Amino acid sequence: MSGPVERSMAFVKRVFREFYRDNVGVVSPPPRPEAREFGYWSFERGEMVRHLSFRSAEEVRAEIAKVVPLHAYRSAAYYQYPSAPMEEKGWQAADLIFDIDADHLDVPCVTQHVYRVCPVHGLLDDGAKTCPVCGTGAREVDWVCDICLSAARAETTRLVEILVGELGVNEGELEVGFSGNRGYHIVAYSPDHLTLDQMARKDLVGYLTCVGLSPGLLGLPWKRGGRGRPRLDLLPPPAFNEPGWRGRIIRRAYSILQSQAVPPGLERYAGIIREIRDAWSVEPDWTVAPLGFWTRLLDEAIRMEALRIDPVVTTDIHRLLRLSGTLNGKTGLLAKKIPLEMLEDFDPLNECVVLPREERVRVRVAYSPAFRLGGEEFDEISEPRSVMLPIYAGVYLVLKGLARIEA
Repeated sequence: MSGPVERSMAFVKRVFREFYRDNVGVVSPPPRPEAREFGYWSFERGEMVRHLSFRSAEEVRAEIAKVVPLHAYRSAAYYQYPSAPMEEKGWQAADLIFDIDADHLDVPCVTQHVYRVCPVHGLLDDGAKTCPVCGTGAREVDWVCDICLSAARAETTRLVEILVGELGVNEGELEVGFSGNRGYHIVAYSPDHLTLDQMARKDLVGYLTCVGLSPGLLGLPWKRGGRGRPRLDLLPPPAFNEPGWRGRIIRRAYSILQSQAVPPGLERYAGIIREIRDAWSVEPDWTVAPLGFWTRLLDEAIRMEALRIDPVVTTDIHRLLRLSGTLNGKTGLLAKKIPLEMLEDFDPLNECVVLPREERVRVRVAYSPAFRLGGEEFDEISEPRSVMLPIYAGVYLVLKGLARIEA
């Protein structure tokens, strides 16, 4: 390996190897590892190695320490023959899994976190395909910030509350973990859900994301085509303590009313929103506003209340997901399990930093936004230059494609 990229990745692999040598016990294979398929992304080969099987969790850990993967994965599925080709594995069941990623959320800063960078000349203009100075192809870099990760954590908390409160999953059957990059994985080991087929999981996704939801069937004021208009005084009165989707939509609608800004689509009702808000503060009542108002308000409430999960992940009964306790090859952060009672205050940009904090490395940074990591604040690097960084921060920028290790 002689090029700057190869040298940088060789350095990252050495750091990963030292971590696994000293901390392989943190690698956390799922229940019944002997029935799982495992796979990993190789540093050298630049490709996925799949259809691996092991007899025990200790064998999994030994393999991770031996091969030192860039990424490591395990199947959600349980197979009769996990090392066989896919059509011969003999599918038995699959964990119910969810992926929540900052990219899927309505976070305004997400669109500000995509950079185009030349490794030599630094930050390029938006939309640039090549560097105007040297002609090198632009590298697109996706960034993530505290706001993004906080939104993903909040969405994860909402999902956990619904799984436990509405779908009957016991807290002891849930595993929540940070992916090591920009989101969270939630795994339900509930026996009631293990044998759900793809269609059943698709229906569950529809329930969680409000696809096909009919507000009128929930006794909510709603006018969407067809004939007839519901009598507001004949609808079940709203109550904040109602369970299920009806209760969550009502609570979200009230939350929107409480905000100072006029909700989208309700500008024509701006003059009466305060009266409606005051009335609902005393006793919620549908009759204090016209049907058109409620239709637009509840439309926004449903949009905001719908969970932002990746439907493909949940419905795929053969899905591979990141192996807990391994390093994410896009950041060098640990994919870490999180006890449910610690989720609300979990700080991945500190608690998932496991690479050396005291040792430093010299890197040439093409560009870097200001960021917080490992309890330190790092300033923006607007022009290409060499800097000394803690190893964990240097690896982070290298894997993001923003820096290279200097010889």
